[in-house]
Amino acid sequence: MNPALVGRGYGANSGMLSPNRKQFIANIPKNASSYILNWTRAHGWITATLDDNWPEVEEIIVVLRDPLSRWISGMSQYLKSYILCPVGPNGPVFPGMTQGAEDYAMNADDFIAAYNQTTERLIFDNVYRFDDHVWPQTDFVQHLRPHLLRTYFMIGQEFDAKFSSYLNLTAIDNLDRNDGSENIDTKKLNEFLRHRLNTRPELVDRVKRAYSADYKFINNVQPR
Repeated sequence: MNPALVGRGYGANSGMLSPNRKQFIANIPKNASSYILNWTRAHGWITATLDDNWPEVEEIIVVLRDPLSRWISGMSQYLKSYILCPVGPNGPVFPGMTQGAEDYAMNADDFIAAYNQTTERLIFDNVYRFDDHVWPQTDFVQHLRPHLLRTYFMIGQEFDAKFSSYLNLTAIDNLDRNDGSENIDTKKLNEFLRHRLNTRPELVDRVKRAYSADYKFINNVQPR
C-alpha cells in the first residue's frame, strides 16, 4: 500500500473478519465502508488486518462502486477533511508544526467563492492521487491474498438485499451510511463538483480516463 495513504491514516490491508474467520471484507474507503463496519460488527464480525494474520481466511469480499460516483463523494470528503480544515491529526498541518495565519478553517462557501480555473486544473490534473477517499479501488484489493476466492458486490439499489442474503446479515435500522448528506459542507461540495462535471463534460472524460483500470476491473469481475 502506498505510504502516502498510510500517512493519512488509512489502515493498510484492513477490513472486517467474519466470526468463523473464513471471510474477510476488504476496506475500500467511500464504498459504504463505515456502514458495512457497523452492520457486520453488530453480527459478530471484527476489525482486522489481513497481512500475515488469519491464515484461516478462505474468501475475500470486495464491495465496488461506480468510479465517477465514488470520485465525487471522495473528493468532497477530501476537501472537507484536509483543505477546509488544514490543522489536525492528519495534516497537512500536523500537531507540533507551526501554524501560520493562513491556516485558518474554511467552509464550503469559502472554497466555492475562491474556486477558479487554476484550482480546477490542479484537481483534474491529479484526479485520484489526493488521499484514500479517491484512490483507485483496484489498488486496495489486488494484493490481498490473490490466490483466494473473491466475491464482488456492486453498490446500487439492490446492494443491501444481495449483501445481507449472501452473508446472512439481518437488517438493522438507523445505520449511518456516512454519505456526507448530514454535513452541510460536504453536501455543498458534492453538489458543486457535480455541477462542474455537468457544466464541463470533458472533465467527466478525464475522471473516467483516470479510473480506466477500475472500470475495466469492474466490467471483468461481474459483481453480484
